[in-house]
Amino acid sequence: MQLKALTPLQQQLVKLPIVLSARTWQEAVYTEHPFDWMEFEQRLTEVIRASYLAILQRPEVTVLCSYTYDFGLYRLPPKHQQDEFHWLDLRLIVEREQDVPTQLRIMLRNENSQSTGRTRGMLFEPGLMLMTRGIDQLKEQGLLDIAPYLGRHLAGDWGELDEEDKLSNNQALHNGTRLFSAYDINAGDHRRLYIITEADRSATTLLLPYEY
Repeated sequence: MQLKALTPLQQQLVKLPIVLSARTWQEAVYTEHPFDWMEFEQRLTEVIRASYLAILQRPEVTVLCSYTYDFGLYRLPPKHQQDEFHWLDLRLIVEREQDVPTQLRIMLRNENSQSTGRTRGMLFEPGLMLMTRGIDQLKEQGLLDIAPYLGRHLAGDWGELDEEDKLSNNQALHNGTRLFSAYDINAGDHRRLYIITEADRSATTLLLPYEY
């Protein structure tokens, strides 16, 4: 991979250390033949390569700041026969401290999210991070820094909502429904920013009220 061909975000992510969960190591890398170094090396290399490809294939034009990347690969289990290939669903999570990426964690997609070392102060996984054209234009013009508002949303600070809506969000953290935040901003002619996280936590979108 040529770093000069990557976006600034991608360059930042591929420099981070990678940690594999215990289950990922067992199912995607481990082999019952520990002295077969070529097979061991190949399995580990394939996992890391697939995770990097997931980062490279995410267009930064439409993705604000990626915290999770879903990918997968065909895999033989540790004790395998030649006809036992199966698809292994994996997830790459960008772990952060104070919204600064610190490492990449690879885990099975069905693993409990509580085991991922979630960023300190973050109450839920945001999924795919998206922004609308209006937000993108404000960001490109230097009129809006979205990081503080996104951090507040992920930490459960729902902004300028009434108490009833804030209570609904707090309940949504436990019952798995949609999360909605609204923040006062000073960005040209725009004075309000919305952030919505889908009920299944598959995506979080930043948008302006007229785009709602």
